Amino acid sequence: MRYGIPLPAASLSKLLLEKMIKYTSLCLFLCVTQMLFGQVQHYEGKITDAVGRPLKDAAVIRVADNIVSSFAELNTGLHTRKLIRTDVNGVFGMDLNDRDKIQLWKYPVQLPTTYLLYEFRSDPFAKSGGYLVELVAAREQHTDLNLFPLDTSTIVSTRPVVFRNKGGAYYSMTEKGNRIYIHQNQKPGYGLLDINLTLGGSVSKADDRVRLQTDYVQGRAKDGLLIASNDVPYSWGPSVAQIDLPGFYNNKNVYRKGHHSSTTLDMTYNKDGVGKFYGEIEYSKKQGLFDPNRAKFWGTQLNYSRYFGVEHHFQVLNKFNQSDEDMPMVGNNYANVLMGAYLSPVNVDAKAQPTSIISDVYTNPWYLFQNNRDNQFNQKYIGALKYDWDHSRFFLGAQLNYQYQQNKLNYGLVGSVSGMNRNVFVNRRLKTKLFDTNVQGKYYLGENKKLYLQGNFWHKKQWMSLERSKTDFAPVSLVHQSLEFQAGLVAKEFGGYNANWNLDLLPSILINDKSKNKTAFNFVGQVKRRFEFDLFDWENIISNVWTKFDLSHLEPNQINNDIQFSLMRYSIKDFQSFLPMDELLLWNPVDKLQRKINYEFGASLKRKFWNLDGSFYQFYVKNGYAPLLQGNQYKLNNVVDYQQKGFRIALSSQFGVYNSNVVWSPRLDFHRYINKVDKIHVAADRVQIAGMQEISKNYIVNQPIGVIVGTVYERTSDGQLQIDGDGYPIMSPEQKILGNPNPDFSFIFGNTLQYKGFRLDVDLEWSKGGKVWNGTRQTLNYMGRSRETATERLLKNQLFPGIDPQGNKNNKRVDYYDPGESTDLNRWVRYGISGVAEEAIEDASYLRLSKVNLSRSFDISWHYLQKIDLILYAENLMYWSKYKGNFPGSSLLGQSNAVGLDYFNSPLMKTFGFNVLLNF
Repeated sequence: MRYGIPLPAASLSKLLLEKMIKYTSLCLFLCVTQMLFGQVQHYEGKITDAVGRPLKDAAVIRVADNIVSSFAELNTGLHTRKLIRTDVNGVFGMDLNDRDKIQLWKYPVQLPTTYLLYEFRSDPFAKSGGYLVELVAAREQHTDLNLFPLDTSTIVSTRPVVFRNKGGAYYSMTEKGNRIYIHQNQKPGYGLLDINLTLGGSVSKADDRVRLQTDYVQGRAKDGLLIASNDVPYSWGPSVAQIDLPGFYNNKNVYRKGHHSSTTLDMTYNKDGVGKFYGEIEYSKKQGLFDPNRAKFWGTQLNYSRYFGVEHHFQVLNKFNQSDEDMPMVGNNYANVLMGAYLSPVNVDAKAQPTSIISDVYTNPWYLFQNNRDNQFNQKYIGALKYDWDHSRFFLGAQLNYQYQQNKLNYGLVGSVSGMNRNVFVNRRLKTKLFDTNVQGKYYLGENKKLYLQGNFWHKKQWMSLERSKTDFAPVSLVHQSLEFQAGLVAKEFGGYNANWNLDLLPSILINDKSKNKTAFNFVGQVKRRFEFDLFDWENIISNVWTKFDLSHLEPNQINNDIQFSLMRYSIKDFQSFLPMDELLLWNPVDKLQRKINYEFGASLKRKFWNLDGSFYQFYVKNGYAPLLQGNQYKLNNVVDYQQKGFRIALSSQFGVYNSNVVWSPRLDFHRYINKVDKIHVAADRVQIAGMQEISKNYIVNQPIGVIVGTVYERTSDGQLQIDGDGYPIMSPEQKILGNPNPDFSFIFGNTLQYKGFRLDVDLEWSKGGKVWNGTRQTLNYMGRSRETATERLLKNQLFPGIDPQGNKNNKRVDYYDPGESTDLNRWVRYGISGVAEEAIEDASYLRLSKVNLSRSFDISWHYLQKIDLILYAENLMYWSKYKGNFPGSSLLGQSNAVGLDYFNSPLMKTFGFNVLLNF
């Protein structure tokens, strides 16, 4: 197969599609072949002694690539359930797949380390279903690779045997009769070429759970009647049954099935005296859930590695990738599409009317699709040179890294919203260059190189430049550099007959120009101790106990590439308009570097196939960074001190099921944490970190990190609602704390089932507690588009308990929607499009089936094709939650710090896919 320069996009796509079809067909053919020739066969054999007498109670097990070194291992653990004994006639029987290997002890008690090794060859045309070949080594075999050891009765030395060429070893195999002889070629005249071709594909579907009403059309109340009208932004008109509609708008038809395909070819060439070459080419395409969202990615790697003798190692690494995506998730474009789709009235078919305006007040999502101009283009190159000298007494290593990255972004809004008569777009280009040098030295304090003094030196220099098409933004170019010196003591598996100690004590000094305080002290510390003991005759128990202490300082970015943070300065009512994104630039050094002090204590226990791990941690962040709006520009400041503590417990096991070939490996992982803000370094009661004017996440002293703050109802001193003269609760002019978005705990229940080469992985995730603001529901209520308003708009004679303006108990009853009054005065519209945030706070708990994987490895061992790995996977198959919107774990505009705020957030994606790896 020949590979040349990548073709143009269209030709390359066609070529990759042809190759994918070709190799997928090959994979299917091989799978069918495997089914025919790799079926499970019941094989019966007879074991005799040297003179042909049957041996009773000889032991046979089926093994993988790592065999059992001694029969004593079979008395404990998983292998006990797979052990087969011969009967009085020396006969045994077992189910075998083609190429399965079995290990046989003629005298398991007397000679527990003496065994024979066979490989089963399936033959569907033979009466017995197949035959065994004995695996032995030729006399010149003398490699030290740790795979299959030999039977001592076959060869004097118990040297291991290698069956496949991997990583620079050269072997030939010959088969004579029922034996395979493995020869080591000491001076081959050729190198080893290993080729892998990986094909992947997936299909995604939106799990949209927003429920919209389809009973009432666009309109309003007038003169005691409900009339259909397109001059108001509401669906508070008459019922569908009263009007002859031209068609219905399916608000969910903005989605389509997403597709992703990928092809990766990697090659490794290894030859003694020349070195090891590694090359990789990757290409992928994506079609998103929205029609304009399309992306292409391609990347390549070329690496070289060579050893000079046994002490010197030289490496060259090169990696380049490029991506091009239309309609990326930048700004509020995705949310605008969903908002337009959800709010479009039922009496309008937007898809059939691709005009700029559905009515005077609605944005047509299909018009946004057809006129999308948002695009993101990224390029990145990483290059590195690395040299290591590992002497018997010392180690010296040096690495030089260079990184270049370019990000081009075109984003904005077409003139499709009422009141806008022009398109507004911004072109943004960010370039980054980074030089990074690292020199490391070690001085060994013992011959085994497990205890040593270690020193490191780092130097970083970074250039960043930014250009924008806005006329009021001048090009920016910033340069920063830093130095760090580190020296200390390290021990790896040191001390005692079991090498029980691990130790890291590494202090360092950081010198930088990003803070007014030029120097900072860092420290990495870890102590780990391993124990083995026998408790209550429970057999051997292995325990590890460790403690960690880290002190680190975080340097801020010169130019922040996350431009979504400036949504904080805007109101909800501005959301469908173009929101100019601010830049966060480090013009001047911050006062202090952000400091983090971290403690961790942990322990683990292992007995047979049970593993228990637990840890407790606590960290403190001092002088934490946050953007603050100063004047009309955001600046990065030292704003907050906070802390977090928590613990994690993990329990895992492995055991057979009902004495069968099924192996079940369950895994339980529990994590709980709490955090709080200790101090704010600015003259304010709170610091906003995500959200909008009416609703936000904040730093507030003695409150959890990111606590939700928003609008509330006015209340008396004893907590009762204040009711106005119309009989409705009064909205307070002050915002208050509404909830903690952090979960009470998270829990993962993982399962792995293995059966005859198949592996099934299933993960179930439970997140309990936490709050989320459902702003989508609130705006849909305002517009009369939610199912909630369809059922409740007819409610009459309703009473809000509370205190009336005269200080008495409220007894004024209301109709939620009275046609005799203006639509602006009904139950939902009277509070505006943002509503009262207090009403939209919901529980964020959910239970999710996050992952299901089914995999199988087919060991083909043909002349060219060696192995096929097949993986079928599904993600986010389903989830259960009481939340009345899309997935409660999503975040506003995809921002990492905005989980807990939902304003037309994208739904969770159900994904079904496959990966096929062909090893040549």
